[in-house]
Amino acid sequence: MQIHDPGGAALRRGVQLAIALPLVAFLVSRVALDPEGVVYGALLTTAILAMADFSGPWQVRVFGPIATAAFAAVAVVVGILASVNLITVIITTLIVGATLAFIPTLRGLPAAGAPSVLLMYAIAVTTDIALSDLPKVVLGLAIGLAVTVVVLLVVFPGDNRSQIRLDIATAMRAQADYIAARWLGQGDETVTYQRYERDINELTRNWIGKPYRPAGTAESDHALILLASRLRVVFTLLPGLAVPNSDEVATATATSAVALIRANADALDGLGPPPPLADISADRQRSRESVIARIQQQTDRDEAVGLCVRAHGPQVLLAFASDASIMVRNVLGDRRKSDSSVVQTPAHWWTDLTANASFRSPWGRHALRTGIALAIAASIVSVADLNHGYWVLLGVISVLRIDAAATGSQAFRAILGTLIGVAAGFGTLLIIDPYPVAVWILAPIAAFVAGWSSRAVGFAFGQGAFSFFVLVLFSAVSWPPQYETALDRLLDIGVGVGVAAIVGILMWPSGMVTQLRASLADALDTGTAALRREVNLALGRTSAQTLRDHWPVDRAVIRRATETFDLCVVQRRDVDAVQGHWAQVAGDIHVLIFSGLRVGLLFEVAATPMPAHARIVDEQLLITATYWHALAERTRSPKARAPIMITDDEPGVATFHRLGQAVQSSDLADSATAASLATAVWAIDWLVLLERVAQLSLPPTVAPRAYAR
Repeated sequence: MQIHDPGGAALRRGVQLAIALPLVAFLVSRVALDPEGVVYGALLTTAILAMADFSGPWQVRVFGPIATAAFAAVAVVVGILASVNLITVIITTLIVGATLAFIPTLRGLPAAGAPSVLLMYAIAVTTDIALSDLPKVVLGLAIGLAVTVVVLLVVFPGDNRSQIRLDIATAMRAQADYIAARWLGQGDETVTYQRYERDINELTRNWIGKPYRPAGTAESDHALILLASRLRVVFTLLPGLAVPNSDEVATATATSAVALIRANADALDGLGPPPPLADISADRQRSRESVIARIQQQTDRDEAVGLCVRAHGPQVLLAFASDASIMVRNVLGDRRKSDSSVVQTPAHWWTDLTANASFRSPWGRHALRTGIALAIAASIVSVADLNHGYWVLLGVISVLRIDAAATGSQAFRAILGTLIGVAAGFGTLLIIDPYPVAVWILAPIAAFVAGWSSRAVGFAFGQGAFSFFVLVLFSAVSWPPQYETALDRLLDIGVGVGVAAIVGILMWPSGMVTQLRASLADALDTGTAALRREVNLALGRTSAQTLRDHWPVDRAVIRRATETFDLCVVQRRDVDAVQGHWAQVAGDIHVLIFSGLRVGLLFEVAATPMPAHARIVDEQLLITATYWHALAERTRSPKARAPIMITDDEPGVATFHRLGQAVQSSDLADSATAASLATAVWAIDWLVLLERVAQLSLPPTVAPRAYAR
């Protein structure tokens, strides 16, 4: 049994459930004398504590569950009204199920609360309850809500994201120490690199490519995971950045980058506010002016090119640090515009809805598949009049995945876990039958194991633990034990699993991995096309408005790839999404977009390169784009033959040499010529960096592995 619980999130959830669930059951059944409300109150508590993430500020802990319970009450009314006949059951369940399965595309609180609302609807539409019984249901929901809010406020009130923030901050400080040692001579380079490598590996092992959230995530959480992935990519690139000679401006830029990285770490740790970025543009301008002045003093053309390359290294560091600072602001919920020069268009709340309202979107397919499966399950419950019929729908919800392979493996785990859990619960109840009080003592222990194990150990173990807990809870509420409940649980889960398996086979049965490959490849091609436009902007061939016009479509493709990867990580834990490769490619896409933006911004801080210099930039763009297109083809199909690669022993060396030759007859003392050379070198340097990024994700037989220069 392998336990994976970084930060103790599963442990905290288990303790919260161990306190809340028995208390809700006792208050509803023994104090309020409301047996009908026990199921609603207990399962609402379970859904909020186990399936949602309302950690963070106290406002989220209070108003998140309250809003969820309010919508859950509405869903109960809809479920009661829909249960009057078979036709309304099928139609309403299809609509409600598909809608609530699609809501997580909004991210944030809607994504967190949607599973709880769906669970309450599933109970209402499959149980014999009338509107006249609604006060009892509302009472059960109210007690469950009250206990849940109190537990969220007083039991482990820390943010579940605190550990990943701490790990990222630790890696950031190690990064800053390594840069200070290598670029500024402040410390031992070998020692700081070893610590940097250890912290990055720890971050990768715990968080990158791992199922961080159950359904959807807030933009702040998305920024957190992206930040972790970016740190990993930058770690692989740092040794390849040129270290400048002792130059006052370059040293000042490197010092600013180190200070900014440390300030980002402090902000994540809550030790200070997000660092300001107002001086970044001024730093770029100072660096440009310094480099141009030094170029004008050079007589050796190759040395002039080398000078530009070495001066650009600290600027690259500062660019990555400033971008990390923007992500830190997003993590902390600071939405203020921090970099007016970024060429983007604003994204509204409906942007992701429209991007995913398509059969090409994994969320669109999954929502429709979920609605149909739940409608079939609800109709079976209605026709067969199954006891505890909501377990059938719960079986569908817990098992149905984005493709047949994942659904099948999940179905096997569900049946196996349920069988073991029911058998263990049945045997335990037989043993403690003479001791009624023992079941109340056992309930918190069973609740803890159920809450802890599903995340820390695995789905099968968690399913068994939850089945065991259900039998214990029902026995505590209604003693003596009704042993037929165990058989009902096994039968209903079996029906739900069967429905999910059939729907998974009939609807897009092999779509997940294929779609993951296709979505990531489309995003790679889209990012490469965007890079070409950014280069053309830097070379004065297009306008910033053209980039703005393309961005909404580009963003939709990239966001769809991100959503596909997220769903694959959560739903297909058996594929190599959790082994690092797909996480690396997903991170590469964001580095591609970011680096392209940096190239595009050169038109604001430097002159447009002369035709002879621009031609060399185009040559490097062709090389870089070739690697990225090869990565896209290999991502789309592992059997695809990559195009012939242009291989240097060291990326960019030949390009910089050709640039040096192109300026042999130029008058470097002329400020326009010097500025043109600097702009060309900086554009090429970004393209060389991107060439390395693509190399790192391609098989060694396709691309060279040279990182340092």
